[in-house]
This record gives sequence, C-alpha cells and structure tokens, in this order.
Amino acid sequence: MIISRAAIQQYTLAAWPWLLRLFTLAIITVVGVLVFKMGSRINWRDVIHASAQIDKTTLAVSGGLVCAGYATYASIEYLSRQVVNHSVAIWKTLVVAVVSYAINLNLGVLLGGIGVRLRLYRKLGLDNTTAAEIVLFSSLTNWLGYFWLAGTVFVIGAVPAPDKWGVSRATVQLVGFGLLAVATAYVVACAASRKRSWTWRKHRIMLASVWMALAQSAVAIVSWSIMGAIVYILLERQIPYGEVLSILLFCSIAAIIAHIPGGLGVTEAIFVAALAGRMPDHQVLAALLMYRVLYQLIPLCAAAPAYFAIEYLTSHRTA
Repeated sequence: MIISRAAIQQYTLAAWPWLLRLFTLAIITVVGVLVFKMGSRINWRDVIHASAQIDKTTLAVSGGLVCAGYATYASIEYLSRQVVNHSVAIWKTLVVAVVSYAINLNLGVLLGGIGVRLRLYRKLGLDNTTAAEIVLFSSLTNWLGYFWLAGTVFVIGAVPAPDKWGVSRATVQLVGFGLLAVATAYVVACAASRKRSWTWRKHRIMLASVWMALAQSAVAIVSWSIMGAIVYILLERQIPYGEVLSILLFCSIAAIIAHIPGGLGVTEAIFVAALAGRMPDHQVLAALLMYRVLYQLIPLCAAAPAYFAIEYLTSHRTA
C-alpha cells in the first residue's frame, strides 16, 4: 500500500493538535505531581519564618534589581516606539510598559501583555493596527532574548533539573541549539532579507534593521538576566547563578504551557525539585515568596492605580 505525500501531510496536520494537547497534558501532569509533593511535605511556618529572616541588605539589593528589571523591560517598549513610530509621548509609553508588565506577571499574558497594553494604547489615541504592531514587536523582543539566553545555558549544560527527571543532557543541548538557531535566523533575516514587510490578516509585519535586532536581543537578554539575578540574591548566593537562571527560564516555559498566570506553584515546585538536597525546601520557598512580593505584588499595587488613572483621565478628556 502506497501512501501519497499529500496524504501524509494531511494526516500530520490532523494529528498535530492532538500531539500538542498530549504534550500540554503531560506538562500539566508533571507540574501537578510536583506541586502536590511539595505542598504535602512543606512546613509553611518555616517558610514564613525564613522569609522574615532575609536580611535588609539582601532585600535592598533585590529591590534595586527589581527597579532595574522594570526599567529594562520598559526600554523594550521604547524600542517599539522607534520602529512603529507612533505619537504617544515617551513617558506615557514607558508607563504603559510598566503597568502592562506588572499585570502580565501576576494575571497572565492575555490580560496584561496583550489586553491591557492594547486598551491603554487605544485610550491614548492609537488605532488598533498600530497598537497590535507594538504588542507584536514587544513580545517578539522579549522572547528573542529568552531564546538567546535559554539556548546558551541549555547548550553549556547549566540545567540541573532535567538530569534528575530522566532527560538526557544531549536532549537539553539539542533544544538549546534549536533556540539559538531561531534567534540567529531572525538576526540574519533582519540583516540580509530583501523583503522588509508582510501583510497578515490586514496587519503589517515589518522586519527591523540588523542594528535594531541586535538592540532587541541585548535589552531582552538583560531583562531576563536581571530576573535570574534577583532569585540568585534571595537564595543567598548558595546556588550558582547560571543554574538559578536556567531553572527560572525552564519555569517560564512550563508556566506558559500549563496556562498558569505568573507560574504560581509551578515555579516553586520546579525550584524545590531542582534544588532538593542542596538547600532546605523552606529556604528555597522563602526566597521565591520574597521574589514574588518584590517583583510581582508590589509593582502590581502601583500598576493597578496607574491603570485606573489612565482610564479615568482619558475618558474624562474625551467626554
């Protein structure tokens, strides 16, 4: 029996959604088991006590890194302003970036990274197409940095968790090479492609210059690196920075696949499993709890009033 190439392609396309669902279910199952195991054996009083014992210098350094992290992420929005060339003032652009980022980290990318950002830009006078271009550019920039950074740490073998979960180092390195290949392809395309724009569903997709692509890469790499540095500092520097960063990068993908806003529970479970036997579980959780407070909850407390202020002021102005 001979099966045509067209039939094979048709069967492959039909099977792909099911394979993706199975992969997602597998990730959710693994994460669920890790969360259950972690929650059943942790003494949460010890976690709270360890959080209170984090010294003021560590908190001050971490707080400074939080400010640097948000400023770096906001600069991604500044780069998008240079490419899209919209009329919103620079300071308003940076405010939108910080507000949407804080909501994104706590409530998920659909609400913060996309929904809030689109709404605020529309309230500030931009049309839907321009706002969508900004969101697309910012998202691309953020994940471009992720690909460069995760690809590098996976290739050099700085990931302790997969070895304990039965995943070979060769597999991790292969994934790393794939991520680096995609990031490299983007930069090469920006440098060498003759066609600079495409239209997809009435939305224009523009290819940045090679210098902008390099700037995107640099800013996003710094942004992700700062996140890793905050956790590294809060862990009292007891775990090498490269390992902390690699685990955090792994957690980000797991949280997205599991559709859990902010990676709540996912990040904690993976860190505890990865660092088992090297640090007490309650100390790891204390560091991550403080990370959430400093990098997510406190900025959200500032972002929420800022969001409603923009809503009120723009509505009042147009009334």
